[in-house]
Amino acid sequence: MMQFDWTTFILEILNFLVLVWILQRFLYRPVLTMLDARQQRIKDETDHAEQLRGEAEALRQQYEARLAAWNQEQETSRRQLEEELAQLRNAAQENLKQALAEEEAELRVRNQTLIAAREAALVREAAGAAYGQAAAMLQRLANPQLTQSIVEVFLQDLANMPASEQAALNKAAAMPMSAAVVEVVSAHPLADAERSRVAEAMSFAAGQKLPLTFKEDPALIAGLRAVIGECQLHANLADELAFFRRQANHG
Repeated sequence: MMQFDWTTFILEILNFLVLVWILQRFLYRPVLTMLDARQQRIKDETDHAEQLRGEAEALRQQYEARLAAWNQEQETSRRQLEEELAQLRNAAQENLKQALAEEEAELRVRNQTLIAAREAALVREAAGAAYGQAAAMLQRLANPQLTQSIVEVFLQDLANMPASEQAALNKAAAMPMSAAVVEVVSAHPLADAERSRVAEAMSFAAGQKLPLTFKEDPALIAGLRAVIGECQLHANLADELAFFRRQANHG
């Protein structure tokens, strides 16, 4: 049977306490310090990483915001460009329509002018042909009796002459006889009685006695023409045909 040795027990306890103190003094505290330092370093690194992550997130948000703004600006620019192109296209179309309309109007006017000129030329040609045919026919129908009938009409017109025409006749008759031409030209010779009636009627219409001279011109076809200075009285087929021909040319 073993005996308990208090001395040995106490020494063992003292050795253990010394060992614990030594371990705490030289091992545990440095280990704790090292662990604390490592933990602090890990914390610092974690904080730094968190800071970097925050900065990266801020940069990411800033980049996304700038990208969104750039996309919005690009979209706005694209819409503005499309609107400007649409305006330019519409303006070009309107200008083209206006140019085509003006060209069409000019072409229509030019065609109408050409057609009118052609129609006028045809009318003049037809009038010339008709005048020639009418003149030829009247030449065949003309005779002294027709001239006498026209002289009767001429005398009636003198008796019923409008005031304006009578004033022009009086003015022409008032010119000096040396400067005025006073003559009656007939298509056929007039009898003395007819000459007397014509001279008496013209003198009465002029307000003074006129020294008339009588001539013949077959170109008048039928009828007569009285000339008193610048005043002419027409009563013959040739002048009537010429009048209608001028009217046709200017119509």
